[in-house]
Amino acid sequence: MKIALIWKNDYPWDVRVEKIVNMLHEAGHDVYLLCGNKKKLPREEMISGVKVIRLPFTRSNFLNSLISLPFYFNPFWLRMAAAVVRRKGIELVIVRDLPLISVGLFLKKKFRLPLILDMAENYPAMYWDRISKGGWTAIKNWFIKNPRLMEYIERRATEECDHILVVVEESAQRLIGNGVNSAKISIVSNTPDLKIFAAAAPTKERKHVQLVYVGFIQARGLDIIVESLSRIRGIGIPVRFVVIGEGHYLNQLKLITKQHQVEDMVEFKGWVKNTSIPAYILDSDIGVIPHNKNPHSDTTVPNKLFDYMACAKPVIVSNAGPLKRIVEEERCGMVFTAGSVDSFTEALKNILQNPAAATEMGRNGAAAVQRRYNWGYDAAVLRRVVAALAARDLPLT
Repeated sequence: MKIALIWKNDYPWDVRVEKIVNMLHEAGHDVYLLCGNKKKLPREEMISGVKVIRLPFTRSNFLNSLISLPFYFNPFWLRMAAAVVRRKGIELVIVRDLPLISVGLFLKKKFRLPLILDMAENYPAMYWDRISKGGWTAIKNWFIKNPRLMEYIERRATEECDHILVVVEESAQRLIGNGVNSAKISIVSNTPDLKIFAAAAPTKERKHVQLVYVGFIQARGLDIIVESLSRIRGIGIPVRFVVIGEGHYLNQLKLITKQHQVEDMVEFKGWVKNTSIPAYILDSDIGVIPHNKNPHSDTTVPNKLFDYMACAKPVIVSNAGPLKRIVEEERCGMVFTAGSVDSFTEALKNILQNPAAATEMGRNGAAAVQRRYNWGYDAAVLRRVVAALAARDLPLT
């Protein structure tokens, strides 16, 4: 088939988009990736066999941001997408997440194409969470990222799309609870391609136990870890916390690190190449995910959980629904109460003081990834969905 995937941001890079388009290409499909262009990259480019088609750009960064804005009926997105469908003879459209699903619904109706929504995030919950923080940000979001409007868009999209991909069972159950037919939903999770771990360097010898966090630096519980470090200084086990990533909360987190006088225990690496992440995880002892518990975190799962598990590292995760369920089911780490320094400290001490149990947790996680939580498994699910739509074995909405 000739397949177009619509992605709201610049490409490269996004790990999920990359895995999906590469899998579709390897399965023999002609794949076109339609994406934003804030970075002023070439309008068309071939990347690993996938034709990347970007929005037009201007010299003005401000105008560029407006052109690439994934705002429902942005005419630049509509015009580019319709032109690609006509010119390339597109037979299937996949839209990553809700902000641009209106473009997909337009293409479905105008060209009578099957449409897949890849719902990697719970956008209504994400927008409600931002509103709940109050202040100027909340006021601004009522106009730019209004949660009620996103709820309406989600209802319309889940009714009219031919199939919906979600990343975790809790997300599927939320949609089913909202009246969506379970037959329209498939779980394609944020699991790793195990090939990227095969070439990673082995763990180096060190004199301390190393915690690692990989991802955006946001107000999502990282302060809990920093405060906990100040409490475990006296237990006789040297600990170091490596933070990989950047984000708007980075400066605040550095200030908290200074306030708790643990600057010698925390290392901020900034952004690193995706291909380097497995080596950083392998060079650590414990993977941490301290995400706050809310309706958004209760219906999604981060890539980093499976990356840690793939590297046979025990994990410490908050009690956000999917994190708690997977870690407890696979016996691959400790669960703490989100937002509680006491609870995180207790979980960390448990792993630090029981190295044999920690090793067993790591082995359990690696075995679970080999068995189920890997991209080979999830890619097979997506291949079946695409094949069924191509053969019209799935009814078109």
